[in-house]
Amino acid sequence: MSFFSKSDARTVLGCAAIGLMTCSASARADVLFDSLDSPNNPDYEVATAPEIAATFMTGASSVRLSDVALLLQGSAPSSADTFTVALQGGVPLANVSFDPVFGLNVNPGPPDLASVTLPVSSLSTNLTVEHFSQLTGVALQPNALYWIDIIAHRPDLDATVNWGATADMSGVGVAENYNFSSLTDFGFFQNQGVPPFPADLALQMEISASPVPEPSVWSLMGLGFVGLGFMGWRGSRTAARTA
Repeated sequence: MSFFSKSDARTVLGCAAIGLMTCSASARADVLFDSLDSPNNPDYEVATAPEIAATFMTGASSVRLSDVALLLQGSAPSSADTFTVALQGGVPLANVSFDPVFGLNVNPGPPDLASVTLPVSSLSTNLTVEHFSQLTGVALQPNALYWIDIIAHRPDLDATVNWGATADMSGVGVAENYNFSSLTDFGFFQNQGVPPFPADLALQMEISASPVPEPSVWSLMGLGFVGLGFMGWRGSRTAARTA
């Protein structure tokens, strides 16, 4: 004897569909910024002196950071030389303004949302894509400006961390974002250059994030699981009566 009616079966199938939709939404990664696929320009390579940073923006929905990949190169005469990579920002885009002389009205230095400090010697001596999983998992606000900041701690002043750069603005999010280094007098200036820094220059990175399911989706999933539990309870009672 079947314990499930057609309506019960529809309920179970609906719950399964909601679960699959939620899992697929959270698994999908959206690229917020990508200059890694652009040709590297060695003439534009930027060294920590002592700090460099590059911005990226979020869209209209909340997301969770899923990957941070940077094109880096290290030189460390001493094992004591370290560098810190940090996720900072979260400034609403509505509060961000740009001045062609002074740059953005924001600066690196707010509390880190996530960070990791590593020996410079952990980096390759050739430009290599490095993934920083220590920065992932952070929930990012919609329509906000964030940045990846690198600070070198150099007991030996010959130690450096170089961040590869490109003049190609065609990647996702590249043209509309900003970079910060000694080349820009430590102010954020547009990757797509404007005077007094007219050259196109973007630090090479890829930032990906996964959508955060809306509260309504979680509510539907919760109702679905309640429905599944009820179906199981109902089935057990039916089995007991027919035993």
